[in-house]
Amino acid sequence: MTTEAQSGDAQQRVHANNQRMAAVIARTPFMKHLAMEFVDAGAGWARLRMRYQDENSTASKALHGGAISALIDTTGAMAAWTTAEVATPRYFGSTVGINVNYLSAAIGEDIVAEGRVLKRGKEIIYSDVRVTNGAGKLLAQGTVVYRIVERAEGEAVPQGAS
Repeated sequence: MTTEAQSGDAQQRVHANNQRMAAVIARTPFMKHLAMEFVDAGAGWARLRMRYQDENSTASKALHGGAISALIDTTGAMAAWTTAEVATPRYFGSTVGINVNYLSAAIGEDIVAEGRVLKRGKEIIYSDVRVTNGAGKLLAQGTVVYRIVERAEGEAVPQGAS
């Protein structure tokens, strides 16, 4: 296979994985409730947006820290999933740990999170996530530790799992 053909195959895999990540975000009730949207991803990184909603804010229209934390968790997970095939029976994963630092308030505005894989081991992936507003102001930073496990050949997929 030529280098050009290999590059095309790699691009197709990235595109297919991005489509699956976008579908996961769009159909997961909690993520939909928080108004999360998949923006883009590539090898080792992912970007998500959270639209502002009064339901996710405090009385003063400040975005609730729990909503920001959920966005950090999801973005770190999606960055980790750029290293495997998301939403396929071959793999399963879950968050092992999360640390969040709130730096500035998001007042009545959409936010964007970008996660980057810092290190990937056999199963454990460490991601750094930065949350900014439309002006690029850093609002929060977090670290997500995620675990992706490849199922053994012929291993049964638990009902409801992907």
